[in-house]
Amino acid sequence: MVVALIALIVASSGTAVAVVGYSRNAGAVDGKSAVSASSSIARAKGRLVATASAGPNRGRIPHRYLSGVMRGGSTSLTRYLHVVDNADGPVVPLAIIPEIGRLDAQCRDQDPETGVESTQTVVTFTASEPGGVNISRLLGRDIESGRNAVVSTALKDQPLPILSFADSLFQLVLQARDRTVFINGASRSDTNLTADAKCLIFGIGLRVDQEDSRPTARRERGR
Repeated sequence: MVVALIALIVASSGTAVAVVGYSRNAGAVDGKSAVSASSSIARAKGRLVATASAGPNRGRIPHRYLSGVMRGGSTSLTRYLHVVDNADGPVVPLAIIPEIGRLDAQCRDQDPETGVESTQTVVTFTASEPGGVNISRLLGRDIESGRNAVVSTALKDQPLPILSFADSLFQLVLQARDRTVFINGASRSDTNLTADAKCLIFGIGLRVDQEDSRPTARRERGR
């Protein structure tokens, strides 16, 4: 009986210790607990990271937790604008880039004859950063003649001309703070010198962000 009681006490104690140990490490893998996908780099240090539970990246681990991965995003710049006979068409956004600015386009009629439309594609960039945005601009004719890109600073809320004719390539590099944007686009005339001329603008914008240890909620604000 004594031996049986001792065996029972030992068995019970072992089970209790196991339960306490399991409770402490519930949800952990190899003793490491997890943090949410919105946690900072500092808090995630030495821990597991959960995938995003909502948003366009739900089910995925945010890129900022992965080394050697380019961080940022991309967008299409494609627009098909109809010419207004003997008038300037409406200004439409090509891309709105948070903490950088916006790229706008307009399709104008250059031919004074009624019913005959000759397109002019106008592209402008307006910076939104108080300190301005560094900009490098290269057009198709610059590449053809071997000229260097035009480098300048775009001041806040002051539209800067980028393109003022059709059938051309344009490349931009925009930089402000920890954000850099590369834009590669082109424009061309469609059914030019008719009563139904159009401006076609197409291309892509790529945004690259430097690594940051701030939580996602702060970095995503305003995007």
